[in-house]
Amino acid sequence: MLIFAVALLLADDAAMDFPEKLPGLTEACLEDAVAAGEVTDTDDSHKYICTGDTAAQLWTFLESADVRPYEQDTPSGRWLSREFPLGGCFKRTRLPDGEQASTGLSCTIWVPRPVPGKP
Repeated sequence: MLIFAVALLLADDAAMDFPEKLPGLTEACLEDAVAAGEVTDTDDSHKYICTGDTAAQLWTFLESADVRPYEQDTPSGRWLSREFPLGGCFKRTRLPDGEQASTGLSCTIWVPRPVPGKP
């Protein structure tokens, strides 16, 4: 019973931290992406991808803040995704052959950039 009470208390703390902790976790993801050279351009944004502990911390935070996930089926397997303003985290749950995945977690931050000719 005590464990249940502590779990509820921790869950309340996580909910109170959302979205206040998101800027710090986003900054850590941006730094990780830059250090790893995982920065590319899309048509209208700069795309930063972080992995490892940085992505795991961001995923755990989104999960504890009850950011609802959704599933995506892709050629590289099935992914569970959680989105937040300017980004999202993606965790592979199944490989293309249907086997359970044990790797595959990344978070992406999209920073808008001006596009010539668009208002």
